[in-house]
Amino acid sequence: MSISAHIEKLGERARSPWFHAAVAAGFVIAMAFGYRLLGGLEFVQGWGGGIAAVIATFFLIWKSQGYWLWMIVNASLWTALFFELELPVLAWLQISFLVLASYGAVQWALVRFRIGFNPHARSDVVGTVLALAVFLYSVYAYWNLEGYVGTIWWALELGTVFLAIVAMWMDAFRYKANWVAWSLSNVLAVPLFFHGGLWGPFFTTFVYQGLNVVGWFQWVRDEQRLVVDPDVSLAEAA
Repeated sequence: MSISAHIEKLGERARSPWFHAAVAAGFVIAMAFGYRLLGGLEFVQGWGGGIAAVIATFFLIWKSQGYWLWMIVNASLWTALFFELELPVLAWLQISFLVLASYGAVQWALVRFRIGFNPHARSDVVGTVLALAVFLYSVYAYWNLEGYVGTIWWALELGTVFLAIVAMWMDAFRYKANWVAWSLSNVLAVPLFFHGGLWGPFFTTFVYQGLNVVGWFQWVRDEQRLVVDPDVSLAEAA
């Protein structure tokens, strides 16, 4: 079986309710094991959040609603982690990502296939305003950190947050450039995680970055199929 055939088979599984249930059960079992033997709540928050991001990225490749659900799991765990580490700005930004992920799930439910932003669609405008509000809040939050503003770590942190917001906005409208934005965000996040000793987020970033590459090629193929037969997937649900 060719690589493309294997990828297509994975895509079929990613859309199966049983596969979603199996992934969720495996995650819960892994977190219970990690909590018991590998570091307690710190393991669940750090590694659990990273693993949830890996799972989310896998589902994003197939444009599955599971992506948004696992992003909510990821942001929830990292909200708790950053509050625990007394990093309230990062924690509140994770809460903002929770809001964006919730919007993305609704947007995909309303608009099932279309690629791109439509200024005449109310739901598209709402999502864009929401993403802009989160970005403006992040600028405000990071601009008032005395002794931190202007440092290399400040620049990396602001940059990775900005790119993550852009990437999630692109996710909602199925732009393939989202994979580029996520990749750039990861490049900036890796030294931050290493500097802070956040080993769960640090190591899992490399895993979902690998999935980003797969996602880019898969979404390019999806768009090529739309060009060949636009009637297959361009019908809108809203």
